[in-house]
Amino acid sequence: MPEKLPVEVSQLLEDAEQSIQQDKREIAYQSSLKATSLAPHEPLAWYLRSQSAPSSEEQLICLSRAYSLDPDFQDAKKELRAAVQGLLKQEPFLAYVYETEVLYQVRSNLGFLINIPKNRVFEKPYLQKDPGPLQPAYGWLYLSLLALMLGGVGALVLAPITAFQALRLQSLSLSRSDQVRVWILLIISVITWLAAIPISLLLLIRIFT
Repeated sequence: MPEKLPVEVSQLLEDAEQSIQQDKREIAYQSSLKATSLAPHEPLAWYLRSQSAPSSEEQLICLSRAYSLDPDFQDAKKELRAAVQGLLKQEPFLAYVYETEVLYQVRSNLGFLINIPKNRVFEKPYLQKDPGPLQPAYGWLYLSLLALMLGGVGALVLAPITAFQALRLQSLSLSRSDQVRVWILLIISVITWLAAIPISLLLLIRIFT
């Protein structure tokens, strides 16, 4: 539920909207400027300020701020795109800073940070996807493989733990792809345990001879 705005801020926003409709830009700007000072996290305040901003740079910054606070603010999103297109005609170089699921942030030659709406749906990189219930088992598997490379003795203990985790996961309601991963985890853990036996014996023989 949206947080209720203070009465003073609501009145300033109402005054700014009325002044914009009456083409009283200076009054609208002063009202919206005060509103952004009192409520810096209110997207409507920044949007109304952009409508009466005295410069194209300030208009762009206000639209960028309004959109970053509320990516579903369609008027701000539409006007921000148009403002960015106008900026690109004057200043074709914009340096990439970072991105989120809904926007890119770039820096202009004048040092302004600008948020640009994305046209495509955000897709999380595969390697960053949450492995869900398989995560603990993957952790034990990585430790088992590391122990195997370091001599094998630790893998004799860690690989069975991995196998136990995989067997426990089989009792859960998993997707088909996760079920396949569980079987792969189980097979790799068994192979790791079997490989650890001769490696551990060789290590122990070298230590005690």
